Amino acid sequence: MQKIMDCLSQAPVFSKLTERDRADLVAGAMERKYNKDEYVCWQGETWPYVAYIASGRLEWAMLSPEGRRQVVFALRPCEVVWGHSVVDGLAMPASLEVREDAVLYLWERETILPILFRNAEAAWDVSRILINYMRHVREVVYGFAFHPVAGRLARLLLTHYNPVDGKPAPRNLTLDQMADTVGTTRELVSRTLHRFADEGLIRVNRVEFAFLDRDKLENLAGGADR
Repeated sequence: MQKIMDCLSQAPVFSKLTERDRADLVAGAMERKYNKDEYVCWQGETWPYVAYIASGRLEWAMLSPEGRRQVVFALRPCEVVWGHSVVDGLAMPASLEVREDAVLYLWERETILPILFRNAEAAWDVSRILINYMRHVREVVYGFAFHPVAGRLARLLLTHYNPVDGKPAPRNLTLDQMADTVGTTRELVSRTLHRFADEGLIRVNRVEFAFLDRDKLENLAGGADR
């Protein structure tokens, strides 16, 4: 429990609470264990919870009407997840999927809101978090509408690997994960990676990437920053 306390003391919203409030929340948290490929919540359902990720890896993902999956956020241990339903009581705009076995600690809306009501700074942090969620979703949608796959893939490589020219990075994203994140097919991701290699931007094999020309990748990704 001490690790949870340490993480929450540095997390947005929770860092603004008193030590007593944080201790009460940790003591009253509901522990839930999830297996890989389970869903914590589904797009379209009400999920009025806040969750602390103790272990595992999760993704916020949206499904289009045609059934195409799009990853919006990747989430890792020591992060806190805010369900939109906590604030407005409405359906969730995305699903929360477990990508690696996970342990979460959950708080219900009825537990969180009274604490926020008596702490204006913490409540303001919640609004900032949800606004950042919306901005990120807008950027994802903008990228689909106006930015080609090569640019979206270049942006993913830059943000996920934070490469240094010539220095290898472990290849820890599968083709399917890349495709879900940039909103395309694994076949097109594979072709685009080979194109990057042919053009001297990267060197790639089964286990690692080497980034040979970061500047050109950034030029390709340029529109994704807007």
